[in-house]
Amino acid sequence: MEIKRSSIETISRKVSSVFLSEAWLSMYGDALEVYGIFNKNNDIIGGFTLFVERKLGFLKYYRNPPYSPTINLFFENKAQNKAKILSENKKVLGLIANFFSDLPFHVLSVYLPSSNIDMQAFYWKSFKTIPNYTYTIDLSSDISIIEKNFLPERRNDVKKAIKDGVETRICKDYSIVKTLVLSTFTRKGKCIDLEMLDKILFSFANNENSFAFVSYQNGRAIATSFCIFDRQKVYYLLGGYDTNNKHQGAGALAVDAAIKHSKELGISIFDFEGSMLPEVEKYFRGFGGDLVPYYSINKAKLPLEMALKFVNRSQF
Repeated sequence: MEIKRSSIETISRKVSSVFLSEAWLSMYGDALEVYGIFNKNNDIIGGFTLFVERKLGFLKYYRNPPYSPTINLFFENKAQNKAKILSENKKVLGLIANFFSDLPFHVLSVYLPSSNIDMQAFYWKSFKTIPNYTYTIDLSSDISIIEKNFLPERRNDVKKAIKDGVETRICKDYSIVKTLVLSTFTRKGKCIDLEMLDKILFSFANNENSFAFVSYQNGRAIATSFCIFDRQKVYYLLGGYDTNNKHQGAGALAVDAAIKHSKELGISIFDFEGSMLPEVEKYFRGFGGDLVPYYSINKAKLPLEMALKFVNRSQF
């Protein structure tokens, strides 16, 4: 097997993930690098994507494509025997570990899909592998059972919002979503890539891949949940609320509506897309999903890695 540069068109034909669709990948321009995994017959059996940034004008930083939870790694494993399945997985991940080691990076920090749990190949190549977590909801259950799994606190938030006259409805005007998302980022003092946000909301999003719910009180938009989806999963991508007119249950009401809508679409999984921020993790946990681990792969060139340990010791 070998890893070679490929094209958006080739990769997007292999899988149905929204994060590997032409519409999504085309947003990234020349900063996106698309790679295929090829077998000895030169048939593509997998692939992944990397996003390359320049820091300080010369440092080369490899990462996930922005707003993508992982590098979108996929590969076919046709082995039948259990030991052979494990061996084939390790062979592919070993190939990727070698490939990453040979990249001309100054810093590399990427995330692998939750289906990849064997990190030995990266450990052997001196990458630091770190567990991260997301919550997913199995939408095959009845909605009453799904909501029963919410924390009482979260169910009470929804009930209080309804009692106080908060209404949530699907929203087609994504400028409202943008305003609420920016309000939240500003409150938290976080930077956001406005260009990418605009591309997602106003170029990428359509009825076939996205939806948003907005909660209103007294006619004013006060909270939102924005999701993208494919045939397998719905991903909670963006959320926000009006910091000057917030209601404790408005956000939960919008998320609850998004979960119900996802089930109506016939999709199997609702994915909160994870967060390692304690306050965000606590909020997501309240919706009663299953805890799902996934791993990040991190490495920097010395002495840069030593400097990064002072900035983010948990990552490097």
